[in-house]
Amino acid sequence: MRRFPQEFEAKKEVLFYPRRPDKFSADILEIGPGRGDFILSTATACPEKKLVAIELDKKRYAKIIPRMEKQGLFNILLIQGNARVVLPKYFQPGTFEKIYVLFPDPWPKKRHIPHRLLSVEFIRILKTLLRPGGDFFVATDFWSYADWVTDNLRQFEDLESRGKPFFITSDQMSHYRPSVFEEKWRSENRAIYYLHYKKL
Repeated sequence: MRRFPQEFEAKKEVLFYPRRPDKFSADILEIGPGRGDFILSTATACPEKKLVAIELDKKRYAKIIPRMEKQGLFNILLIQGNARVVLPKYFQPGTFEKIYVLFPDPWPKKRHIPHRLLSVEFIRILKTLLRPGGDFFVATDFWSYADWVTDNLRQFEDLESRGKPFFITSDQMSHYRPSVFEEKWRSENRAIYYLHYKKL
């Protein structure tokens, strides 16, 4: 198994929309925006904030762009690339006041666990990028993934859980808008696990 970060990922081209900035700064980060429902609604609700969304899949990245243009949202930097590579390369410690990872691929099979995003190593990177007092939010509909992430987060004494360790509604997540997929899952009575950690 390749060590983190994977060498082949580091060599891939990174795409930026609307353009690659000279200086990378922002207030809010979402990793894996998917259709873009959350990042677009947050950009609308917080026009004074600078947002970054990092999407691994090129097709999803391309589909978010016309939605940004149609809504006239110019406070989002959309990046296509691997967040494990992009974040430590372009962003300085203490950049973000809020970081969201909503419904990441759970890689549910035991042999696939090394592919999961929120490893101890990656959480360490995210923690460094958070400002003191900053918030880290995770949402998943897989119990085993939520439990695994919680175990990883326990490694960091300066990340304090604001749940027990989960909370069952999204009320605690600032400007939260559920995606169409989350709404569908809720209509099917699937449990959703929300985590909220604050950097001390």
